Amino acid sequence: MGARRLAAVFALTVAAGSALAGCRSQPDVAVYLGDRTVSTAEVDRIVKDVNAEADRRIADWGRKRAADPNLLPPPIVHTTGDEVVSLIVLADAGQRIIAERGLGTRTAPADTIAETFGLPPTDTYVQLWTRYLTGLQSVAAAELARPLTDDEADRLFEAGAADPDADYDEAVHTFKTNINLGPLFGAQRRFGDVLDAGTIAVNPQYGPVVMPVVMEGRHLAVDFPEHFEEG
Repeated sequence: MGARRLAAVFALTVAAGSALAGCRSQPDVAVYLGDRTVSTAEVDRIVKDVNAEADRRIADWGRKRAADPNLLPPPIVHTTGDEVVSLIVLADAGQRIIAERGLGTRTAPADTIAETFGLPPTDTYVQLWTRYLTGLQSVAAAELARPLTDDEADRLFEAGAADPDADYDEAVHTFKTNINLGPLFGAQRRFGDVLDAGTIAVNPQYGPVVMPVVMEGRHLAVDFPEHFEEG
C-alpha cells in the first residue's frame, strides 16, 4: 500500500469479542449500535467502492509505469468487511465515551486522511476513519502520559510497529521510552469497556472487532488484553 503515515496519529489494532445473540441475529444486519443498525449491504457497498478505486489506481499506475519505471505508486488502500465494521463500531464507541466522560473533542484531519488513502474527503470510508480517529484521539488525550508496560511494548512489537531492521530489545526499548504511547493503551481499555457493556453487537461473519492503524503505510494488529478477548 502506498499510503503515507497519518500526520500526528498513531493508533492500535486491538481485538475484542463481540457477537450477535438472542433476537439480535438477523443475517442482513452487520452491526447493532444500541437501537440503530447497519446492514451487510451497506458494509459490502463501502468495501466494493474502496477496493474498486484501489484496483483502478493500480491499473493506471501499471500503464504509466511502462513508460516510466521509476514512477512511484499513488496512495492505494484496500479494505475488508471486517475492517469497515470495526471502524463503524469504534466510531460509535468513541462518541459514547466522549459523551459519558464529558471529554473535549480532538477532531481528526479529514483532509490528511483522504490524502493518505487517495480518496475524497466526502468518501464514506474516509469519514469512518475520521470519526474513529477523532474518538480515539479525544479519549487518549484524557489519559495520563506514561511508559508502556512490558506486555504493551511486546504487543506493539508483535504487531509489526517496529522498524523492520530493529531487533526485539531495541524496539521494545524505543516503545517504552515514548510516554505518549501509554495514553493510547489507556484509550484501548476505555473502548474495551464499551464493547464489554453489551449494547453493541457484531455479526460473527465479520470476525472480532479490531482497532485499525495506518503507520508508514502498514496495517498493524495489537491484541486486546485477555479480558477483552472473545467470550
